Amino acid sequence: MTYDDAIKALSSDALKFVKDDYVIGLGSGRVATVLVKSLAKLIKLKDYNIRGVPTSLQIKLIAEKGGIPIVEADQVEHIDVIFDGADQIDSRKYVIKGGGGALLRENILFSLAKKL
Repeated sequence: MTYDDAIKALSSDALKFVKDDYVIGLGSGRVATVLVKSLAKLIKLKDYNIRGVPTSLQIKLIAEKGGIPIVEADQVEHIDVIFDGADQIDSRKYVIKGGGGALLRENILFSLAKKL
């Protein structure tokens, strides 16, 4: 199994947490891109009413292209589930996030999320 195959499999597995009428936090990066594309297909297939809250402009554009309705964090009371990866996990199993431009938005969404 290649790295890309693993990302696709992981994305499909993660989508099991998605239910109709959910507000979903959309993380940033390579894995999030694959997940958002898979989420767009799921929404169309199951006719789900989903709203996405993106952590970056890149993910926002990909979500919009896939037909995922976008809202901002200040427009929702909570986020049902957020999908975002870790840049690294240390020996104590602490998740290490990068210092990129999406980090602040990621932290805001984490504070609103019921499930990460």
